[in-house]
Order: sequence, then C-alpha cells, then structure tokens
Amino acid sequence: MASTVHAWPIITVTIGENEIVADANGDAVTYPLTGDLPASEVAAEAATEVCRKLGLKACRVQGHTREGQVYEMVVDAELGTLEDRQPAEPQKQLPDDSRRRFPRGQKAGRRSPAARKAMVWGSAGFLVLAAGLSTVYSTQDRDTQPVATVYTPPPAQLPVPAPAGWNTYATWSTPMEGTTTRAILDPAGNPVSVDGAKLIAHDPESGTEKWSRQAPFTVRQVAAFTIAGEQRIAAAAGHDLVLFGDGAEPIRVEVPQNGTLVLDGGTVPRIDLPNRRSLLVAADGSLSSRVVPAAAKPIEALGSDLVAADTQTGKVWRIGSDSAALPEPAAVPKPAENAELITVVGSVNGKVVAAWKQDKNVVIAFYTLGQSTSATSLTLHSSVTLGGSDVPVSGLQVDRANSLFLAGPVFIDVANEQAYRLPSSGRLSAGYAWVSAEGKQQRINPRGEVEDSTAAKQPAVPDVITANGLAITRVEGSGAGTLYALSRTSPIPSSSPTATTSLKESRK
Repeated sequence: MASTVHAWPIITVTIGENEIVADANGDAVTYPLTGDLPASEVAAEAATEVCRKLGLKACRVQGHTREGQVYEMVVDAELGTLEDRQPAEPQKQLPDDSRRRFPRGQKAGRRSPAARKAMVWGSAGFLVLAAGLSTVYSTQDRDTQPVATVYTPPPAQLPVPAPAGWNTYATWSTPMEGTTTRAILDPAGNPVSVDGAKLIAHDPESGTEKWSRQAPFTVRQVAAFTIAGEQRIAAAAGHDLVLFGDGAEPIRVEVPQNGTLVLDGGTVPRIDLPNRRSLLVAADGSLSSRVVPAAAKPIEALGSDLVAADTQTGKVWRIGSDSAALPEPAAVPKPAENAELITVVGSVNGKVVAAWKQDKNVVIAFYTLGQSTSATSLTLHSSVTLGGSDVPVSGLQVDRANSLFLAGPVFIDVANEQAYRLPSSGRLSAGYAWVSAEGKQQRINPRGEVEDSTAAKQPAVPDVITANGLAITRVEGSGAGTLYALSRTSPIPSSSPTATTSLKESRK
C-alpha cells in the first residue's frame, strides 16, 4: 500500500443517530451503533475498512458530527487508528464519546462480523466502484504521491421535457436526496446543490465536487451574498440560519422564533419581526435592528441600511440606525404630470422601481436612491411606457442576481432600466422569463426578445445557467430528486415572428 497521505480528504465519516457512515468518493460503508463499542472505535473501524479498500496505508478523513462540527483527521489502515491530522499542533480538547463526536487518537477495536453487523452498500458485500467513480491508484514506490480523482457524476437523460434552448441530455447529474431546494451559483460561478444538510459546489464542466459544507439542519433555502466585502453562502430552514465563509464551520445566526427569514430581499439576509422591526445580518452573523415605519414594508436590505416603502402613497425611507426617530422620507417623483401611482414595485441595489398609470398606459419609472440616512432622497432617472393599464401589486418575482422583476406579465430589467409586457404571466429564473401558453414555452431575455421556444407541454425551468451554458435543472414534484446539467440545443425559431417585436415598447 502507498503510505503518502493525500493533501485533501478522501473519506468522509459521518456520525448519525444510530449509525456511522464512511463515504469514499460516492460509495459508502455503514456501521450501526449498537452501544457495545464507543462511537470513536466504530468510526475508526469504518474509516480503516474504506482506506484498505482504496489500496492506501493512510488517508485523510473529514469527520462530521450530529451537531454540525467538522474534524480533519488521518486514518492509518495498518494500525487501525483515526487521529487528528496535525497532532503536533495545539488542538482544542474534543468532547467525550458520550456525545458521539471524534475523540483523538482512538484505535479501532477488533469486532466480530456478527457483533458489528456491518452493512456494505455495493455488490456481494464489497465496496463497489460504480460508473462515474474513478479509483485511487497507488504505485509500489512509497515516496510517490498517489494519484486520485474524485467521484464524477454520470450523464443522464432528463425524464421531463427540457427547457426552451436545451435538450434532455445531461452531461452530468447528481442526486438531491429528500430536498427540493433550488440550486444557486456560488461567487466563483460553480453550481451549488443541496443534499439534505449538505451543500455541494460542482465543477460546471464535469460535476465533480469543488467544495462541500455541512449545515446542522436540513437546508430548505440557500443564497449567495457578498457582505461588506466578505463572501458568504447562507443556508436556512424555518427559524434556522447559518452562514458559510472560507472555513468549514458554519456561522450560526440567532433567529427569533417570531421572525421571518428573507434571503431574496437584498444584499444581506433579513429577518422581519412582527413588532415593526427588521434585523439585518452581518458577515459574522451578528444582527442590526432597523425600525420599519408605520404603513410601510421592507423592500430591500441594502448592506447595513434598510429600504422601506409605503407602496400606496409612494413614500420611501432609507434607514441606517436602530432609532425610533426615522429619517425624512422621500416621495417618488411623478414621471408625468397626470401620472397616478399604482405601486412601488421594489428596489434592487438601491435602484427603486415604481409603476404609474398615465392615460391608458402603464409607466415603469426608475429612481436612484440617495446615500443619506438622515433625509431620504430619490431622483427620477428614466421611465418606460407600456401598453395596457394593469400591473399586479402582489406575487412579485425577484431575480436579484440578474436585477430582474416579474410582476404578472410585466418584465422589468432594473439594471438596464427597461420594461416589457409579456404575452402572459410566467416564471422568472436564471436570468430569463419563462412563459408557457397554449402548449408552448418561450424563453425571453431581459431585452424582451424570445431567444428560444419549445412546443413541449410542461417543460422544466432551470434554477441557474452556468457560464459554459449548462442549464442546471431539477425535476419538481419529486421528494428525492436529481439535479441535471443540460446541454444546449440549436435554437428553435418562435412560431410567432412578430412576438419579439410586440414585446418591445417605447422608452421615454
């Protein structure tokens, strides 16, 4: 066996409620916790078995506890030990075995097969290196670094019609067990999937794991933020919220039981309270309280400031401190003398959007929000006139990563200050509006152009689109789903050549 220890963990050992799982690049060995041996010895035995099957003498291990803690360790397959990776450096004292964590330096006990009742996921009781899993190769030269590649998700076929512009062939796919959480892109452009409590960033080309983080709960929401220059991935479920930065350990955020978590409401996570206050989350997990004016509602968390608006009267506040003495609000300026306010749509990166009625038309107006938190200011920057007289005031869809709003059939590109009336309502996702009507799906870009269409009924809608053009797509409605990375197909011209031009409206 090769004795060199890899520079990254190959085996993941996870302590569950009644079992310990040692995972080797996608295949796992499960040992039950029966109480006749400490969890530390069972963990060492599981890691030892996997290390031997990989053909290695020693191997790095990442240990995950039920409490969400992560430990970096090394297993020695000859001695049967599982120890801290750098025992020479000062380490914190780990908890005792009664809490089922990972004490240092424990040797694996020798148990009979009947006592340990080991269950090996594979074929004929052996660890199987399945399709898509590259094995770890070693040489006879003990001074040579072993060469290893990680689990490569296999290709697959999407079991439902593909979104307009892509085909059903997935260059790679990966399970998302027991979750329907949407995938996101991390700051480096890697698609991030959620598998229960685990966040996994994938290489866009191959789907191989770039990094992973373990949350202390089953994740239901995930979002990426840059908070005061610090990159954070937020994972949430109910009243649980953690942030992940450069390290594996999560940053716990204390969420009040009566609070409502909002991850799509600005440049930082936000917690809305029923007592007319909102809490803004900092990069270190600390909270800043902001008062919400009476009759107003939060429309954006903008760094350490809260932007709130009375959507009916058009008053807007930029609030930068936890004080009952609120700043003077600004009223959204009219785009025309005879314009009547319909609603304040929202705000993206400090650009406020309002909808007005003028004669028989709708005017979408864009405003620049001033920096002052002592007296709020709004400057009318531009406006777009649309046909029709209606803009829905509820059910707003937001794509903050691409600075887009979708209010019913009104598609608003906030960054470029453009707006379009679509043929019908649709879904906003991955930087596009996806409109389905009469058995056809159209993919409409922020310029109001139909880029692709498909005649399939109920096609999928991607969560995100990678820089290399893959549509990262889930199959909705399935409890234990799969994430598919779909490849592009040739564009299919719209069946209505005039549809594109009819979406474009005059701009004032």
